[in-house]
Amino acid sequence: MTRLVITKGSPTKVMRAKPSRNADGFSMIQLLITIAVAMIITGFAIVGITRARDHVRLMNSAREFAGYVERARADAVRRHNTATVQTISETSFRVIMDFDGNGSIDASDIKTFGLQSGVRFTTGIKGVTFDWRGRITQEQSFGFFTRKSFSTSSTDGYTVSVGVTGAGDVTFDAQFFSDSLLPGATYTGSPGGFIPDPSASPGVGSYPSPTPTPTSTPTPDPNASPTPTPSPTSYPTPTPTPTATPYATPTPTGTVTPSPTPTPAPCTLSATPDPLNVVSDGSGILRVNRTSASGSGTISASSSNNGQIQVTPSSQIVSGSSSASFTVTVKKAAGSVTFTSSGCASTTVTVNIQ
Repeated sequence: MTRLVITKGSPTKVMRAKPSRNADGFSMIQLLITIAVAMIITGFAIVGITRARDHVRLMNSAREFAGYVERARADAVRRHNTATVQTISETSFRVIMDFDGNGSIDASDIKTFGLQSGVRFTTGIKGVTFDWRGRITQEQSFGFFTRKSFSTSSTDGYTVSVGVTGAGDVTFDAQFFSDSLLPGATYTGSPGGFIPDPSASPGVGSYPSPTPTPTSTPTPDPNASPTPTPSPTSYPTPTPTPTATPYATPTPTGTVTPSPTPTPAPCTLSATPDPLNVVSDGSGILRVNRTSASGSGTISASSSNNGQIQVTPSSQIVSGSSSASFTVTVKKAAGSVTFTSSGCASTTVTVNIQ
């Protein structure tokens, strides 16, 4: 302890110096709390930055793919020929178009591109081929998926889709299938020659409501002579023919029991897997079997919501008890798919979004 003695006259006073509180520093508990808070904030920042990076990679991959689809369509129209974009694996796709601009397709015009790290296709191996008008035969949707970092579930991630309508329009992350919401029409081959769909509502891609044709009433002629009524002609009464007496039929001895006819088993449809679980903007395969059926028949598919669920092909011809495969592609909403076949009991499969 420091002692400071100040002498000023009499008596002598002794003053004691007090230690400063600011010189104590931080305690161990305060340091641990500060470090823990800093680590928590840093952890959240790392997770947020990593997931944002995953989402950016997903969007960049989808936009790059959509750009090549647009280029292929323009190339097909420019050359008055065809151009193709197709997936060849879960992480790569191929583009066949006139890259060098010489007007023809050669080996150097077939190029393969890969998706960015962690991004994969969710709609399987498929493709689109544009004709000289820049159109395709049926609307297609290509799904992309990337798993969220630090997630324990393989289906927990981000999804996006690139769609191509039948008219060749490229859509980015559309929420529904565009062509399924349009009224049907059949092209006759002549300019402006479209046959409307009779099943559509009047005025929307359908035949106009027919106007009844009035029936003309004939004007009576006052000078016309009445038609004479013919006199009835009498016919002679026919002589009855004598009835022959039949011979007596002998009664058989004993009771004969007929053999029972076996009842054929009813034709049924079954689909696997049931339910079908797919990720958003993804697709899955359903295998449909006909049992107790003979001959050839058609299995048709219809979804509960055409705007959200697409089934391709819409029907297939099978023989006997053979099976057929259908591809189910979904957007953002779940639903169901119903399969029917003439003479068979139908079956419905639930489609779930994971």
